[in-house]
Amino acid sequence: MILGLIGNYETLKSFKIQSFNDDGTVEKLIRKFSANILILFSSIFLIALLVGKRIQCWCPTEYSDQKCEYATTHCYITEFYVPMSNSSNLPNRDYLRSHKIIYYQWIPFIFFFQAVIFYIPSLVWRWLYSKSGFDIDYCVKRLENDSSDQNESKDIIFVTNEIEKKFLDKSIQKSKIFNSGFYLSICYLFTKYLYILSIFFQFTVLNKWFIDDHYNTYNDLYGLFNLENRFPHMTLCKFEVFILNYFQIHWMQCVLPLNIYLRKTVIIIYVWLIVLVGLIVKDIISFGLDFLNRKKFFLSLIKEENRAGKSLNDVVKYLNFDTFFLLKLLASNTNQFYASAIATNLYNNKIKTF
Repeated sequence: MILGLIGNYETLKSFKIQSFNDDGTVEKLIRKFSANILILFSSIFLIALLVGKRIQCWCPTEYSDQKCEYATTHCYITEFYVPMSNSSNLPNRDYLRSHKIIYYQWIPFIFFFQAVIFYIPSLVWRWLYSKSGFDIDYCVKRLENDSSDQNESKDIIFVTNEIEKKFLDKSIQKSKIFNSGFYLSICYLFTKYLYILSIFFQFTVLNKWFIDDHYNTYNDLYGLFNLENRFPHMTLCKFEVFILNYFQIHWMQCVLPLNIYLRKTVIIIYVWLIVLVGLIVKDIISFGLDFLNRKKFFLSLIKEENRAGKSLNDVVKYLNFDTFFLLKLLASNTNQFYASAIATNLYNNKIKTF
């Protein structure tokens, strides 16, 4: 048994999740950092539910330990908690009958679901660009493993040839969609749109899922600034028992300790989502400006001694939208040197045909 556990540990230790370098900085921030943060929150709350004190109830003195444990467990699994304020006034009878806090048992699973949602757009992007026949991730990894500092290294030449073959060589028969010259650019913008949708869906999850059947009458903005009422920690719990054929209802006062930490967590996620929206909008604007100023962007990559001013405009016309997009993406995932070397090679190869 011990040898089996050791073997399983070695297997887990050797397992590595494949990392991809085929998108921009903002996308990595969402699919890696944001998703990992949500998985961390999910793990913390799951551990608290499994081994921590998920609910604490005050039991009357006449309850035995067994009856107190039963009542506490019953309160946890039935989701029937009536929030109490710090005042001495008890909730009215109608309020007692209608109130349930459903999300409490599902906190870690909701956070994990949010993490998965953050990762879905990257899977769509990977599937879309694979249809073009150009493997961005493979090319980036080849450049990262390139130990040469020369423009004519075999890896730089390989990526240059791949770009020419997949996006610039009109003699190769390909689908009109993939040979349009802007397929990757449109797919990339579509993926950014999916990221924006995923962020707004995260707001929906926070506003509609982390809520009970009474509090959903409040608007979302009010809920953000009134988290103590939205995530109550002092509650009343009702449980029912049969004693000698008589149906008895009991009430206990309970504390939901996870809600105290959930308030802080929701605020952190809210703020981070707002930051992500700003970063994506900024990135889309930057993306559009770079395409409007393609010549300026291309000039920034080519070394001055390699420029031939008369033919530069012809080369810029020859290079389509997808070529400029790939140069920008390669620069983002490697460094300026490799993007500059590839741009220079594309420029020189075209100059030779004039």
